[in-house]
Amino acid sequence: MGNLTSQAVMIANLIRQGILEEVETICPECKSQMVRHVTDEPIQGNYAVCPNCGVTANGLKIKHGADIESIDGQYQAQLQKQMWQGVIKNSITLGNPNIIFSKRFDNFIAETDKTKEIGNQAYIFAEQMRKEILHVILTGTTGTGKTHLAVAMMHKYLMDGEANKHGILVNFSDYVALKKLAMNEINGETQRLLIRANKLVQKSDIVILDDIGAERGGTKEIVPATDFETGLLLQFMNAREGKRLIMTSNLTSEQLDKKYDRRTNSRIMFHIQGIEFNIPDYRETTSGVTQS
Repeated sequence: MGNLTSQAVMIANLIRQGILEEVETICPECKSQMVRHVTDEPIQGNYAVCPNCGVTANGLKIKHGADIESIDGQYQAQLQKQMWQGVIKNSITLGNPNIIFSKRFDNFIAETDKTKEIGNQAYIFAEQMRKEILHVILTGTTGTGKTHLAVAMMHKYLMDGEANKHGILVNFSDYVALKKLAMNEINGETQRLLIRANKLVQKSDIVILDDIGAERGGTKEIVPATDFETGLLLQFMNAREGKRLIMTSNLTSEQLDKKYDRRTNSRIMFHIQGIEFNIPDYRETTSGVTQS
């Protein structure tokens, strides 16, 4: 009786926190009201389970007297998998998603003390992001692992805790190119893609703005950004004010000063935390695998 009361309290707490919700479906075995996880996913939204005897809405018997914590853990794993698939689907990048979104801390290759230090710094920032809102910028030459660690940070943040978060990666130069393409588009497919991405940039729990400063020119010759490019970047910064943001750039802070005007740089650098990747291009020191 004590366990049953304890379980009822636990379920009530999960409902109050917005993790579970009661549904109209009644358990065919014990006539209890079923519950399900609160989620935007339409498929998972139909999932319901009896907290007392473990019967699901589709009649599957999980376990008699199933522990709601066990059910919760199994279901969270399913939701987390779908959550990450949503990140991949909605992100704006012309790169290979199978490569970009496979990046983790445990497959970041750190062969030098400096590289290990950089990996540790990124991990610490990812841990901090669980408790506080941070803007982090990763700067350094191409091929040193900036995007790798940015994705690893976002993955860790999203996978820690409840699976009710959202994230998106936007490669800024690819976004600018798509924005220009959408201006001359007839059927509006790219426009719809960008509208969805813009909404996610505003509402997501964490966002990666990848490769800022790479719209035109390189690190040797800094080509000042156009008003169009600067305006888009400012829109991003405004959308992420007071929200978690990870940025990457091949440019140093001094080069970013030359790329963008004072107002834009002020927005980028306001209360920013940074990691400088002052290490050699990974592709020049190893063969076979590339870290971006």
